[in-house]
Amino acid sequence: MRIGEHITCTIETLAYGGDGLARVEGRVVFIPGTLPGETVLAAVTALKKNYGRAETLEIVTPSPNRITPCCRVPNPDTGDLCRVPGCVYDHIDYGMELQAKQHQLEGFLNRLPHDADITFLPPFASPAPLHYRNKIVLHTCMFKARSRLGYRMEPSHNMLDISACPLAYAAINDALARLRSSDAFARLPHDADVTFRFTSHDGAVWWTNNNAPAVPCPDYLTEASVAGPLLVPRGGFYQVNPAVGDRLVRTATEWFAESADAPEILDLYCGVGVFGFACMKAGGTRLIGIESGRAAVSAAQRNSAALGIPAEFHCRALGQESSRLLSLIPDPRRTTCIVDPPRDGLPADIALELAASGLRRILYVACDPATLARDLAILLRGGYRITRARLFDMFPRTAHFESLVDLRLVLP
Repeated sequence: MRIGEHITCTIETLAYGGDGLARVEGRVVFIPGTLPGETVLAAVTALKKNYGRAETLEIVTPSPNRITPCCRVPNPDTGDLCRVPGCVYDHIDYGMELQAKQHQLEGFLNRLPHDADITFLPPFASPAPLHYRNKIVLHTCMFKARSRLGYRMEPSHNMLDISACPLAYAAINDALARLRSSDAFARLPHDADVTFRFTSHDGAVWWTNNNAPAVPCPDYLTEASVAGPLLVPRGGFYQVNPAVGDRLVRTATEWFAESADAPEILDLYCGVGVFGFACMKAGGTRLIGIESGRAAVSAAQRNSAALGIPAEFHCRALGQESSRLLSLIPDPRRTTCIVDPPRDGLPADIALELAASGLRRILYVACDPATLARDLAILLRGGYRITRARLFDMFPRTAHFESLVDLRLVLP
């Protein structure tokens, strides 16, 4: 096999990231835009030691699960319909997308060294595979003396100017249209981020680089949650798919409440406190939260007072400064730890500290199955056992999804 060579192959499965996977001459070949069962003619574009990459020239035998692509917008340079960056599954019916993601999660976790079978619960599908996002971040640039606002395309990083995002709430697309037709559009700074966000309490708002926008926008927005209304910093983290986020919190809360042996809660990467508050309402007896963002910690403290839920919150950058987690836990054997780290997963020192902590339970919320599996391997070596896992499709049409894993310490 050589670069530029044309190959005919059959796609076996969808790899994490969205590419179809085929085998040619004993080598794995990744081919974007393909589906399992399809026979395709492709041109080899890259060769590595253990795998190759190719681009599709022709779908010889299409899959019955192939659909008309649903996340395309006109390219302002060519007029052709162009895939919205990141929407790697926009040509697949949603049932197959969900099935593929479930297969990927099970593959990552089943490769871990463990003695017991993991119970994989059915995946939770997003009620809306399109127009589900309550937040998008667009970018600005100048092109031929005209402003553009859209997404950066990979790998070129050229700007795809968009008038509406197929994944965004209708209210956000309405706000985007109003901005484009207003005088404020021409005044947008170049090479800036423009964030659009919607809550049922505040409606659709936007701002640039977390600065005050040209239209009124509060510093804190109000999000609905299982625990009650929560203040969230305007630029702070909150789940972008409210229906799936709600089910994720409810499931974590239900799992927590099933056992009364670990009612004290240590909430790492707690944000504004949604998981901890929900578990406290379900029978928790003590809540300690750790978060690196000062605005988020301030919001969590205000939310604690407004909800009447006693809690203590600490502003610490986990992995960047001494965490002293064990000093915060009076009785590890009566403590459930909730971790919801960013896509990079847990810093190595935090994973090792948790593995040696003696905490009775760990509920791990993950947005990347690869870093999840890496961290779970450390926790398993510390004496934990995975009892169950569930996928929550927070990001339909993209390669990403959320997972919830229940770990319990194997007691002597």
